[in-house]
Amino acid sequence: MPFSELIGQDRALGALRAALSRGALHHAYLFAGPEGVGKGTAARLLAQAANCEGGAASGSAAGFRTDPCGACGPCRKIARGTHPDVLALAEERVMAKAGRWEPKGGRTPSKDIVVDQVRDLVDHRLSLRRFEGRRRFVVIDPADALNPQAQNALLKTLEEPPADTTLVLVASSPDALLPTIRSRCARLAFAPLPEALLAERLAAAGRAPEDARLLAALSGGSLGRALALDPDALRAREEAVAAAAALDPGDASTWITFAAAQAEDREAARETCELLQLWLRDVLAFQAAGAAAPLALAELAERTAAAAGALAPADVLRRGEAAREAAAALLQNASPALALERMLIDWFHGELR
Repeated sequence: MPFSELIGQDRALGALRAALSRGALHHAYLFAGPEGVGKGTAARLLAQAANCEGGAASGSAAGFRTDPCGACGPCRKIARGTHPDVLALAEERVMAKAGRWEPKGGRTPSKDIVVDQVRDLVDHRLSLRRFEGRRRFVVIDPADALNPQAQNALLKTLEEPPADTTLVLVASSPDALLPTIRSRCARLAFAPLPEALLAERLAAAGRAPEDARLLAALSGGSLGRALALDPDALRAREEAVAAAAALDPGDASTWITFAAAQAEDREAARETCELLQLWLRDVLAFQAAGAAAPLALAELAERTAAAAGALAPADVLRRGEAAREAAAALLQNASPALALERMLIDWFHGELR
């Protein structure tokens, strides 16, 4: 798989190709961006390109290719995760389940990357000479799972890595890393993917066009998330959006009833909040372009038109922000009923905040 097949990340991949061409890879990279946009794939492709033995050489002093062939022995081993010079570090529970790590003392594996894992990496695996590769790689994914003790244990290696070694930290929440970690890495930003590009890829993967548009709009720019979403379940959640749109601003009892009904399933409640944000974006689009506006929730066009005529744009924006805050609160383990009730109070009485 060449770099060109990783969609929507031309800037980040251009920087990596330039470094490969010069034979001047940085000793540590931080690949930062949303989940599901290709950061982990880019780390694998970088390791393959630096160790590839097939295709035409790039002409770099180090003999790196600017694209991996994907077919030679090193490329195949890296793709399978069996290359001895491409090391992976993941959450303790993930590595334990895969049989690649056993927590000390027989304790339950943590959801973090813990200090013992980093010490094992630094004191044992990185202390050995390279086995067969041109360059050794350590891919820490997700790096934002490193707990503070593990991050501190990694600092010296980031400052003084072994020769011919590159560490790649893959993070969806890079601010969770200590400033001392971030400052020792060359940061490459991986951007959310454009909705049109996502919809095109989803349609090519067999999604119906209307489903592809909806999934792309809800994915947050992540192809991985778009592929994981269930369009049938989302269509069922549209009934909740329609019910929210029909609530009586003057009857608080209907708000409480709505919140209680939606609060039975936390994930469904969060999806409802995300769909409400999408619907309110449709309302703004209708206010700007009328019936010609492309609507993500086309089945709600009648309610969208009614809301566009009844609400001021500032009110639509306020409601969208309230839905966003409710979705974020639900990710942080807030009470679903209280999060939804707060959202509706902001909808109908935001001036009281």
